[in-house]
Amino acid sequence: MPSDGIGAPVFPAAQEAGGAHRMQVVGISASVVVGTLLLVALWALRRRLHARERELERKAEELAASRASEQRLGEELAEARRAEEEARRARDEAMTASRSKSAFLANMSHELRTPLNSILGFAQLVERDPSLADRHRENLAVICKSGEHLLGLVNDILEMAKIEAGRMTLVDAEFDLHDTLSGLSEMFAVEAQKRGLTLTVEREQDVPRHVSGDEGKLRQVLINLLGNALKFTPRGSVTLRASARRSAGVREGGAHDGAATGRVRVSFEVTDTGRGMAKAELAQLFEAFAQTATGRQSREGTGLGLHISRRIVRMMGGDIRVESQVGRGTTLRFDVRLSLADAPDARAGGATPRALRAVGLSPGQPRYRVLVVDDRWDVRHCLLKLLDSVGVEARSATNGLGAVAQWETWAPHLVLLDLRMPLLDGYEAASRIKASARGHETVVVAMTASAFEQNRALAAEAGCDDFVSKPFRDADILGLLTKHLGARFEYEERAAEPGAAQGAAAVDLARAAAGLPAALRKDLRRAATRLDAKAVQATLDRFRPEDADLAGAVAELARGYRFDSILALSSADEEEPS
Repeated sequence: MPSDGIGAPVFPAAQEAGGAHRMQVVGISASVVVGTLLLVALWALRRRLHARERELERKAEELAASRASEQRLGEELAEARRAEEEARRARDEAMTASRSKSAFLANMSHELRTPLNSILGFAQLVERDPSLADRHRENLAVICKSGEHLLGLVNDILEMAKIEAGRMTLVDAEFDLHDTLSGLSEMFAVEAQKRGLTLTVEREQDVPRHVSGDEGKLRQVLINLLGNALKFTPRGSVTLRASARRSAGVREGGAHDGAATGRVRVSFEVTDTGRGMAKAELAQLFEAFAQTATGRQSREGTGLGLHISRRIVRMMGGDIRVESQVGRGTTLRFDVRLSLADAPDARAGGATPRALRAVGLSPGQPRYRVLVVDDRWDVRHCLLKLLDSVGVEARSATNGLGAVAQWETWAPHLVLLDLRMPLLDGYEAASRIKASARGHETVVVAMTASAFEQNRALAAEAGCDDFVSKPFRDADILGLLTKHLGARFEYEERAAEPGAAQGAAAVDLARAAAGLPAALRKDLRRAATRLDAKAVQATLDRFRPEDADLAGAVAELARGYRFDSILALSSADEEEPS
């Protein structure tokens, strides 16, 4: 069989079959590979999709958190805006309330002080009458003392209100500290004698004489502490001590070298031998309207004195400290910062003698002209009478326009100018007067019944040379003439105050009262505590036959409404608590 004929066609077929098989295998392999690759790709894609989904979920969560945060931030911003708006409204309301309170206080101060000015002013005018009978002079002394007491209460309330409003400020001026301490000794001497107490004022040699500070506020603190000590000390003594820390340039006796640029810290101490206070009471001693048990029993005061005193002392750079033992007494200490001052010149002719009344100008004085400007007739009339009584020529005007007109035509040396007046107030009147060269030669003194010291600054800005608060005393007005015009006055001795002539015998009076039966002393003490003059007189009638002098002296105290002195006498022999 020919291999060429038959084999030739068969071999190619086999080859084709083999090739096809191989191709099939290759195709299957390729399909497997492709499928595998597809699976791998799908798996990778799926992983990427899952990763993308997780990333998207994470971003969605972040977006949600961001939106929640934005929402919270928006709410917080809205809350902050609401809080800010509420704070603004509250601030506006507080400012409005503060302005209203200030206006009310200013008006209340003016309304209370103005009638007090008339009461005290006319009482002083009547007191100057040499023909006044002694019994009328005694009644007049009661009016003056009651007016001063009422003024003290008004001042306490207004000082407290100024403290709360942040309106109390210090007014620094040069003053004689030795003279201030001497004045306090004279002021309380009669009261101490009436109560049978020993009052001592001790001043160490290093206390400077001429200093600069707020004398009025320092006096206010010392008067409050001394008044309390005398009030709550039934027997024994009250002592005021003053000392100072040495500073550069200070010499012995309180003098100092060179310009008055140094500062000195002056310490004060008020010690009494009174009933004392328990430790529990000391914690609330300086709180507003708080009173100790002794204070409540006395039924005197407002409970503001020590609170105001501490605030004043702290404003002056110090603080008040207290030590007290029941049955042994109390000591209050405080210190203040003052500036050293040079001795004043002698232009004013020396200090006005204390306890003396001016009766006229000294010989050789010019005819001083004083213009009184006030819209109230009683104030004008009182000042005109006072000035005329000492030989000073005086005219008056009812408002600022009249003041300017009188100043232009009459050329007064000094103008007493009320600040609150219709048509043209004192501020504008002072500005107009001081606007010209001639106006600088005229002394303009502002007068006001307002309690706020900011009026002093406003008056100074308007051109006023000085400032006097209502109610004022004779010595205040005449002191202005001495200070600014160099006026010198002749003086006469004042009539002795009721009870002053008997001051030396006060201790004997207390001893006589201590000899009364216990039942009479108890009834007298009860009547004095109730301020019942009739009950006092009824008790006096029970022992008048045995001791007419004692009964008459106590009756005199009752007519003068000195129930505090009667209470002290009736308690003179009581044992103090221990």
